[in-house]
Amino acid sequence: MKHWQIAAGADSRVYTDDFLRYGLAFVGGTKNIARLQRVRKGDRLILKRGKREIVAVGVAVERDGIVTGVAGQGGVGREWLHDYDGWDLPAFCCVEWHRPDVPRVVSGLGRRAVERLDRPDIHTIADDVLQSTAPLAVEPEPGPTEPLSVEEMLSHLIKLGLRSSVATELTSTLERVRLLARYYYSNCRWEDVREHEARTFLIVPFLLALGWSEQQIKIELAVQKVRKTRTRGGRIDIACFSRPYRVEKRQPNNGDCVLILESKGFSQGLDYAHGQGKEYAAKFPSCRVVVASNGYCYKAYRRKPDSTDFEDMPAAYLNLLRPTKRYPLAPDRVAGGLELLSYLLPQAGML
Repeated sequence: MKHWQIAAGADSRVYTDDFLRYGLAFVGGTKNIARLQRVRKGDRLILKRGKREIVAVGVAVERDGIVTGVAGQGGVGREWLHDYDGWDLPAFCCVEWHRPDVPRVVSGLGRRAVERLDRPDIHTIADDVLQSTAPLAVEPEPGPTEPLSVEEMLSHLIKLGLRSSVATELTSTLERVRLLARYYYSNCRWEDVREHEARTFLIVPFLLALGWSEQQIKIELAVQKVRKTRTRGGRIDIACFSRPYRVEKRQPNNGDCVLILESKGFSQGLDYAHGQGKEYAAKFPSCRVVVASNGYCYKAYRRKPDSTDFEDMPAAYLNLLRPTKRYPLAPDRVAGGLELLSYLLPQAGML
């Protein structure tokens, strides 16, 4: 029996809940994939946060004849692991997780996402968690979703009113954006592809190709965020207006803002990005949609009817590198690429 430490993402891209919910551990990256495949039935997995907290402890188990595997290989499904909000995390291990009421504080955990842990003192803590807590129930995993072709996306947009002449430019822009996004994804350190690159070279060209004019798009629009306890200043990454942005008598036409988009870099997750946009949107009553994007993945959140609040669950999702007809992480509840494109059109405020 061996002990392994494993991390469920880091900082703004944490997927601890899905580890525990689905009874899995999953990772991406060549080295991490190879390490996770060395886990054997009965091995202990220590789910860490940072280098000082143990969030849960698990035992590698066999389900449907499999302990470890790679999504899509050897008859294994789990295609949703190939598009976890844009990340490819295909290697998995089936785990019976145990979670203490509060994380156990330790010292000396390593930095790697997956690695052997030869620390008898931490082994003792792990054993205590296993003995003092009941195993967590395992929920059904996300089901499969169908791929979405560029032709289907273009046909959908034309039905919604996109001019056929614009469709030619959009096709070309889509290809350029996808080529550049693949380059960033495969050839660059993700932390080097910051939100400024994503916004400048991927998001804005896509918005322009969808029919927005430069006059309708305001970059880094200064605004106050409204919270329950206080109001403070900030900047909206991208604000899109139904009419050209203007300021008359020192008053901007905020009532014409119909879409707010928060941009993030490649190494950042989208789960928390929309929260900032929702706070900003309280100042823009006509804004019906807040979108979070890292340049190739888009998640849209709709405003609740007759409310200043927005839905917690995304309404639609699109990964330009792996477009699908439903959201891979929640295909039964969240729409996919076609609906997301609808929210990005200039008439988004009418949807």
